[in-house]
Amino acid sequence: MRVLRLYIQECGVFEHTLIDFTHEGNAQDIVCLAGVNGTGKTTIIELIFNLIILLKPSISPQDISYDRLKPNVLTRVKFAQLDILFFDVIISLVVGDPNEIQKDESSNLKQAFIIEPELGTLIFQFENAVVKLPEGEKERIIIQHLKGLRDEDKFSKRDMKKDNISIFQKIIDDIEKYTTDPQSIKSINTELPFVYFFNAHDREIQDIRYASIPNEKPKYNLAHKYSPDDDDLNKMLVYYDYAYQEEFEELKNWVNKNILVGKSIEKIDRPNFKTLIKSDNGHYHGLDLLSSGEESLLIIAMQIYLKAHKNSVFIIDEIDQSLHPEFQQKVISLISKLQKEKDCQIIISSHSEIVWTYFGKKGLIDLTQMVL
Repeated sequence: MRVLRLYIQECGVFEHTLIDFTHEGNAQDIVCLAGVNGTGKTTIIELIFNLIILLKPSISPQDISYDRLKPNVLTRVKFAQLDILFFDVIISLVVGDPNEIQKDESSNLKQAFIIEPELGTLIFQFENAVVKLPEGEKERIIIQHLKGLRDEDKFSKRDMKKDNISIFQKIIDDIEKYTTDPQSIKSINTELPFVYFFNAHDREIQDIRYASIPNEKPKYNLAHKYSPDDDDLNKMLVYYDYAYQEEFEELKNWVNKNILVGKSIEKIDRPNFKTLIKSDNGHYHGLDLLSSGEESLLIIAMQIYLKAHKNSVFIIDEIDQSLHPEFQQKVISLISKLQKEKDCQIIISSHSEIVWTYFGKKGLIDLTQMVL
């Protein structure tokens, strides 16, 4: 799977804008959204992440990504169309007026459409009625539950259109199957598409204590956003050491060789369910005492290493966040290597000229020139 194009109408700094992720008509493997603050990098990333969920046949309010600080991006855009390439088919995921749809005229590929004219309005109503509701009082919790049931019904009865979707029906059926019948990703067809999003401010490792061996059986998610709680790396490493010792050793050796500098993952302290990091000076500490830059690099690289395949897209907002210039070069070199090994697509955003320089003209989308 590859993101090809994103059409945006009236969202933030974008009036009528085409963001083209191709180069000379071909899908690109690594793309960098470059620009100063306020040029719409995060808006583009949020649109990609939220539009991809339209591949799921039945969408409920629980499938939508909510933010306690700002409205969902689909409530703030008049029209958006995301074109993705899956094998030899273009799938267009559309929110807004169907009359604004852009058809592919540049290739001979078949094109299918999933169109959601009402979805933005329904998300807006749900956020206002439920998500932003103050909590703590029994009456409000009851109101929240009743409104949630009402809005769930609205979602199921919303206006939705599909065109030529039969050319993509098998993968739609598989997405429905594996999202409604949870199974470990080790037993899932690895050709299933998914998007994994690292936002700029949650790439951290928390000091979470466990009283017993944590259960870490990753499930298939069409669209997943990294969470320090849900994706705790210590939990994952402790479980791998217990359940998949050969894979744990392989992962540990890979991390020590490619990511950490002047320190290494030594072992799992089994009585305390804790990953031990050994510094060159002989001192030990947990994952949570790594620097913010080390945490960010470790989180991004390990998740791509473990989960990427040819139909996955990894989106990294502000990849240079908390990274020293030397680490910025390291992370770009590392994700480029991982992309080649895993054949995934990686889309990043960055403020850093060090990162921009790596891409040159190919793979760099300069939003500063586009919107300012």
